[in-house]
Amino acid sequence: MIKKRFQKDFLPLLPLFAVYTFVVLYFSSNELIGDEYRYFHYAENISNGFFEETENPSFGNGPAYPFIIAPFVALNTDLVLPKLINAILLLFSLVYFKKTLEIFSDSKKNIYLVYLLGLYPPIIRWLPYIYSEHLAFFATCGLLFYTLKLFEKERPPIRYFIFSSIFLALLVLVKIIFLHVILVSLILIPACMIIWKNYRPQLKKSFFILIFGFILTSPFLAYAFSITGKLFYLGTAGGEILYHRSTPYENEYGNWFSFNDVLYGSSKTYSSDDAYDNLESLSRNHKQNFIELQSLTHIQRDSALKSLAITNMKAHPIKYLKNTVANAGRLFFHYPFSYRSQSMNTYGYMIPNMIIIFFWLLSLYPFIIARKNVPFALKALMLFSLIYACGIIVLDGRGRNFIVMAPTMVLFITYHLYKLVRISIVK
Repeated sequence: MIKKRFQKDFLPLLPLFAVYTFVVLYFSSNELIGDEYRYFHYAENISNGFFEETENPSFGNGPAYPFIIAPFVALNTDLVLPKLINAILLLFSLVYFKKTLEIFSDSKKNIYLVYLLGLYPPIIRWLPYIYSEHLAFFATCGLLFYTLKLFEKERPPIRYFIFSSIFLALLVLVKIIFLHVILVSLILIPACMIIWKNYRPQLKKSFFILIFGFILTSPFLAYAFSITGKLFYLGTAGGEILYHRSTPYENEYGNWFSFNDVLYGSSKTYSSDDAYDNLESLSRNHKQNFIELQSLTHIQRDSALKSLAITNMKAHPIKYLKNTVANAGRLFFHYPFSYRSQSMNTYGYMIPNMIIIFFWLLSLYPFIIARKNVPFALKALMLFSLIYACGIIVLDGRGRNFIVMAPTMVLFITYHLYKLVRISIVK
């Protein structure tokens, strides 16, 4: 049984796994960069028996990815080893995606679509880095498979409900924004039950997946509450993000900058991210506000920056709207960024994402025409992904935040090609 499953699900994808392994081994650096410091910091804490300091806590991301790399950090291994976990996660993601396609079609051409997703440039671009995108991608693909299997039959095996909730909880513990996506979804379900009475059984099932997924995250929520004293408070960087999103300066487009970028951007000795040209204007525009916040705790600073952001939004609503449009552009096309050098790397996000969005938009017409025949689970998952997109546009849009949406959007496109359009490629 195991041998047959390996031959059927894993063997066809081994060439992709070889590519992923090569990318990790060839492009990996043994020095930390960017957000790697943060993941590494939390992994060190976990290896020492805690997640964050109680005196002045700072929550930058969920605990799932740091928990996975913690053993490597504890053993002080070469950094390439935890990065190889990314390749393994991506392989298992594609296995789940392949099995999800097989729910709709047993076509031998499925493997081509799996390879197209597996060669999605942004997901490959982050393989040699200690970033959580591959774990989020894995959680999304697992959620797609088990949710669709759960709704496939009126009385499915209980394991599909359990695993749907587990993968949903995992997604929250990787990217904490999905906690808010769950809460928004739970608010929408009662209204949907009133409007679409025929879907009440499916909506009830969705409600219980969301509730159980939420319950599975509750230990971490309780831990965060015990430290911060705030309910559902899993991130102390929200204020900083919203402040830059509300910038009133015309030469700034609302993308995030670190506290140090603002404080020291005008210093000739300060070394910012290599992607940025010159941060003197940034520092000049915002430094005074940030100086006044230096003595505050992370939580106090977060609250103060949120207050400043709201003030900017009220005072400059048109500029905030422009920043929001720019943020949507960064999510889908990784462009535009303030004070950033132009680079060919932008095309690595822009071109593949344009293709996905173009075909997704084309799929909307057949979807509208035959929406009653589209599986409820697929519609619900697509809506869940769109709620996430709206949330991330309000916050910090950038190309790698679109990665977690790619499997759902590709699945939505594929379903309409298979079941509604029936183009010759699937015959």
